[in-house]
Amino acid sequence: MNDVVIKGFGELNNIRKSKQSIYTSIQDEKVIFNLLNTECDFKLNECENKEIKVKDTLIKVIETPSDTGEVVFKKITILIDVDNKSYVTASKMFANQLLDLISSNEELKGFTIKIIKRSVKNSPNKALGFELV
Repeated sequence: MNDVVIKGFGELNNIRKSKQSIYTSIQDEKVIFNLLNTECDFKLNECENKEIKVKDTLIKVIETPSDTGEVVFKKITILIDVDNKSYVTASKMFANQLLDLISSNEELKGFTIKIIKRSVKNSPNKALGFELV
């Protein structure tokens, strides 16, 4: 006979080894849930040179311990434009740039950005970023 262990939903947080934090200007929890669990309209990597009038932002930071004990960070950024279209990227550099902008100006309410790709030192790769317009 199998042993059955019954636990309350409060124990669910102990199942995951990763820690998640969400930073957002969005107040509606349903909107946040839907953004994180449905497909976005556009991938920011495919929007180079496009200008986006950003209405809302959401950055999800996931901290996961590696096998070596180091913490690995993943960052997912979702932008909502004035037409309620969503844009997503998993670029850490983009998320860090956006976090720097927001933390230096907490009263920032709507802004326009132009999506760019920057060269990375000592690498053939390019990193996703933005310029304020």
